[in-house]
Amino acid sequence: MRVAHVISEFSGREAMGRTVTETVQRVPGEHHLVTTHVVDGGHVFAGTHELGGSLETFPMGRAAELAGVLAGMRPDLVHVHAGALGPLLVLHPALRPYPKLLTVYAWPTLPGPRALRRGTLREMWSSNVLRPRVAATTVLPPPLAAAALRRAGVTTILTPDPRVEERLGRPGGPEIVRYACGAPDDERRARFDRESPVIVFAGRAETVRGLDTLLDAFGTVRERVPGVRLRLLLIPRPELPAILARAGSAGEAIDVVTEPVPDLLGEFAAAQVGTWPFKFDYTTSPPAMALVEAMAVGLPVVGTDVACVRAVLEPGVNGLSVPPADPPALARALIELLTDEVAWRRYAVAGRESARDHMGWEQATDRAAAAYRALTGGLAHRLTSG
Repeated sequence: MRVAHVISEFSGREAMGRTVTETVQRVPGEHHLVTTHVVDGGHVFAGTHELGGSLETFPMGRAAELAGVLAGMRPDLVHVHAGALGPLLVLHPALRPYPKLLTVYAWPTLPGPRALRRGTLREMWSSNVLRPRVAATTVLPPPLAAAALRRAGVTTILTPDPRVEERLGRPGGPEIVRYACGAPDDERRARFDRESPVIVFAGRAETVRGLDTLLDAFGTVRERVPGVRLRLLLIPRPELPAILARAGSAGEAIDVVTEPVPDLLGEFAAAQVGTWPFKFDYTTSPPAMALVEAMAVGLPVVGTDVACVRAVLEPGVNGLSVPPADPPALARALIELLTDEVAWRRYAVAGRESARDHMGWEQATDRAAAAYRALTGGLAHRLTSG
């Protein structure tokens, strides 16, 4: 089985790229990548094809190049990886000759008036929160998306986002296959440490991810837990200098790492609490994958009440949830987990169990493999009967 994975840009370190990578490594077949640009991780594919051009218009802006690559490859299946505009992208003329599977990673919408006050326009524009595709998604009528899918012949959609099911799951529409992912199989476990605990955050150096909220809350946490340290594992972004300046005010109690972390799971297992205080529903694509990885090694987590976290965090069950952009609430949640060993152990166990039972890569990629079999089996039947 030869599969062409079509995605606007590929990085194995990002949530979408990580999902594609796990699929390629776990589902038998000859997997090829078609994209504008490979940032990293392209070695897992049998072949990579960088078409160049703009991320915002891909693949529409590279019609001839896309058609040529696919004609030379002759895939049995084209797997399109996209956001909510995926139903329109699968109408691309170059994709018409091939069976298609669509993964819609999120159905993002523009923040409402109240949420807009959580950050500046510059901060939101430089992240995933305010993008032209997000604006287009906000006004995209679900019936139009459903009609496009019928016309393109797409019968199955994979998604980790409950909102995709809400908008496209209707009688006569495509089958919506939900999955949660991100949990690795690792035997290391976090341990409670009352004397010198560590709070860890891992992700892009962006204010929309709540780093300012976390730094504001940390002062209160230090008053109650004097030995606590904050470890920030940051992927550099334009806001990094301002974040570093803000973090510097806490002196030696904050460790900032901006180089690639060779063992992220080891970092989580060595900490006592993980926190992802995102400010907006779609700061990242659901699920917030680093949060899931933390759960997988028994690290209790504190998140916020936003869509990319709600996809995996059940407040009071497998973690704690607080309102976005609320430093006092975040501080209270962190202090609870750092000082209450009974609560810490309860969330450590529950988070590990939910990650193992519902968010493992094997479960997620099994769903992709089943969809591949259904589509390519149908193709074989049509060729034989024809």
